[in-house]
This record gives sequence, C-alpha cells and structure tokens, in this order.
Amino acid sequence: MKKFIKIIIPILIIALCVAAAIHFGVFNKNEEPTATQTTVSTEKKSKYQSYIDKNSDFVGYIKIDGTAVDYPVVQCNDDVFYLNHNFEKQPEERGAIYMSSACDSSLKDFNTVIYGHNWLDTTMFSELTKYDDIEFYKEHPVINFDTAYDDMQWKIFAVFITNADEHEDDGYIFNYIYPHLDGENFSGYISEVNKRTLYKTGVDVNGADKILTLSTCSRKMDISGYRADARIVVAARLVRDGESTEVDTSKAAVNPSPKYPQKYCDNMGIQNIYANDEKWYPVEIE
Repeated sequence: MKKFIKIIIPILIIALCVAAAIHFGVFNKNEEPTATQTTVSTEKKSKYQSYIDKNSDFVGYIKIDGTAVDYPVVQCNDDVFYLNHNFEKQPEERGAIYMSSACDSSLKDFNTVIYGHNWLDTTMFSELTKYDDIEFYKEHPVINFDTAYDDMQWKIFAVFITNADEHEDDGYIFNYIYPHLDGENFSGYISEVNKRTLYKTGVDVNGADKILTLSTCSRKMDISGYRADARIVVAARLVRDGESTEVDTSKAAVNPSPKYPQKYCDNMGIQNIYANDEKWYPVEIE
C-alpha cells in the first residue's frame, strides 16, 4: 500500500498542475493577442507609392498638361548619376528628370531646380524649348509638380535663354540655380529675370513665394560650325493659398529687348544693350 501511495501522489500532483495550466490559459492556443501584437501602421500612403517602392530617390512628379512632360522626379547626392541613368537606375543616355542635389527635396528652399535632357524630340524636357514662343506659353501657363504627398500647381512667370559656359558671356554665368534666391538675394535675382525673360507674363512674384526652375539645353545660340552650351529656363511660382490656378494670359506681352548672353548677340548679329550691366551674384548662404 505504501508503495502504491508513493506512486499515485506524484501522478496526482502532475494532473493538478496540468489542470491549473489549462484553467489559466497557458496552453490555450485560441487566446486573444495582446495590444502589442495588434499594432497597425497608420502611415499615410502616397498616390505615387508605386514610384516610391521602385526607387527611394523619388521626390516628386512633374506634368505639364498638353505636353509630353509627364515624369517622376528623382534626386541623389550628385547631379551626374541621373544624367545617364533612368528612373529604374539603369544606364540610359536620356537619363531621368532630376532635382538639383543642392535643393531641399521637401521644398523648404525658395528656389527648387529640376533638370532634364533635350533630345530635340518630345522626350524628357525637350518640349520646354517650345516656351520660347509666347503662344505656346499661353496654352500651357501652369506646371504641375507634386511632392509625394502634396499636389502643387505653379504659374510660369518667366522664360529666358542663358549660358552654362562663362566664356559665352564675358566670364559671367547668371546663377539661377542657387536655392536661396529669397531674402537679400531676391531683388537682384528678380531684376535679372525681368530683363532676361522673353515675354512678360503678368504673373507677380514676391520673396514669400516658392519658385520652381526647370532647365534644359537650348540650341538657340548655335550657328553653323559652333555649338553653344546654352540653356532655356522656365521659372514658375507656387500657386498661393486661396489663389485660383487660372492665369490671365491676355496680360502676356513680348519683351522687345531681352537680355541675352554676349555670345548669343554675337552669333545673331544684334547689339547687346546690357553689355555694361553690373554682373550680379547672389549672396551665398551657408
């Protein structure tokens, strides 16, 4: 009997432990998950999420209605890679549409600069060259450039031809690509733009605005046997809060005497009435 009791007592203790475990749910496979197990992400999804997933360099999307300009915009730590790599980061001579590495991708800067190649067709930024015609401007006065989460419209206020080689303008390059053209730089910058623009649009600009600058190569300064390093620049400002996106293009008027680089004047056989202008440089901000 004593031997039987010695055997049965441990068995009873084990049985009681198992029963208690079942009662308190230790072995209950159907128990409800705790709060830490049901965390749900509330991160906002972008309408451009597919582009973000494909390339983490994505910073926005640009589109100009009625044109072939309709592309994702990228940015990396230099302005060389996307000259000959596409959005998928594959080698391609047409490159991609990309934001200057000097600019803040969240558009905190006064001036955001975007580049693209001109292939003399309808790809990339080729159609920007059509903005040298005031009638083309009247048909396309607004640029859509969105960030990942914000839809934005920009009214074009100026279009001009400039040089990227200092030797084509007596050692001078107009620094339209500097991000910080507001503050004490604003008056000098806007004065230069007003002289250079091919036509007056009637769209006003002030130092509190955000500026979008589109830049691509131009063949306007070329002559037989000489290929210039020229650019056509389209400058626009962000539509202000509460402002209509409509533009009264009837206010647009051709500038009778735009300021061109000296090489343009030489090639075209015209007098440079601005030859003695003081060379303007922005005050650099660290």
